[in-house]
Amino acid sequence: MYTQSLLVRKVNIFSGIFFLQFILFFPLNFLNDFQLKCTQFIFGNITQFLLESIFDKKYVRIDYSSDSYSMLILIIILLFTSFIFSCLIRKKRVNHFLWITEYVCMMYISIVLIKYGIDKLFKTQFSEPESNILFTRLGNLDKDILFWSTIGTSKIYNTVIGSIEFLSGALLLYKRTQFFGLLLAIICFTQVFIINISFDISVKFFSLILLLMSIFLVRKNGWKLILNLINLPKKNFFNSPLLLPYKVFLKILILGMVLIKIGMPYFNTEDPKKSLNLIGAYQVTSSGSPYQYLFFHKDQYLIFMEKDSEKMTSFHYDISFDYQMIIEDDQHNISKHLLMKNQNDNTLIFPFNNQIIKAKPVNIKRMNALQDRFHILVDEQ
Repeated sequence: MYTQSLLVRKVNIFSGIFFLQFILFFPLNFLNDFQLKCTQFIFGNITQFLLESIFDKKYVRIDYSSDSYSMLILIIILLFTSFIFSCLIRKKRVNHFLWITEYVCMMYISIVLIKYGIDKLFKTQFSEPESNILFTRLGNLDKDILFWSTIGTSKIYNTVIGSIEFLSGALLLYKRTQFFGLLLAIICFTQVFIINISFDISVKFFSLILLLMSIFLVRKNGWKLILNLINLPKKNFFNSPLLLPYKVFLKILILGMVLIKIGMPYFNTEDPKKSLNLIGAYQVTSSGSPYQYLFFHKDQYLIFMEKDSEKMTSFHYDISFDYQMIIEDDQHNISKHLLMKNQNDNTLIFPFNNQIIKAKPVNIKRMNALQDRFHILVDEQ
């Protein structure tokens, strides 16, 4: 029994240290780049060395994004350092360490769930399929793009799943509801991990670690809580009257900063691209042009579809404040083109490849995939 208890304590300490390090050093893309800069400063050189030594990868980008070689190396390093640090924590400090770990992990999972819940409710994670996707044959789509686009056509699915994730994150903020929030979180992350595996979506490592972190948090106290719901949670270090005001202030400060960061993209209106309202599909009407359609992607890509082969060629674009369209190809060659838009029929005119491109907008909202239909009875179809 003593050996088993010692083993469980060691596993808990090791897991807690790993999750804390992961929270510190794995960059969340919706926050600023401070995490990435810190991780590159501390682990950049050793990551590059291990990539070259173990995987023989000399020119792999080191951004520590999920499912990348650099993230795999980071996980290996953190597992090694977690083993070292777990041997240094004294027995009398274990309880306080685990309380701190649980608090930080709970806040982290709550922030992630609230962020992705809001993204689904506002349809920015699974947005409606881009115009170039709608005009691509089904068989030519990769499985991850196909899944992403299909889910984006359903407002009901996004609303329901987004609400569940937002509710799960909110429940984790309160002591009495944390266990039920963790159960919902485990269900959410299990579903996400299965989807990522099944459709080869490149956040498998990240979703797996979030799932393991949720299981770690619910490991013991949660199961006791469900057997005795009417009892108050046991007092711990964070419930002391001395710390309570600081705990509330810290929670409000962290959540406030994160929510402001999450909400900033929704209120950014000073953008020439938004004033021009370019996003969507356009049919090329220029005589003799080799292109049939052009598409303006919301992530600032201009995509041309050829008439004969339906081949698509993409360029990164930006719009200057004097309405010059700045186009960059995959070889980083940059060119500028004066973009004119007819205010009466929204026709676009601009020079490209020694020709004048004229294109009229296509109403993609009428396409079947974007129709918000729901039938209770098959006879109604």
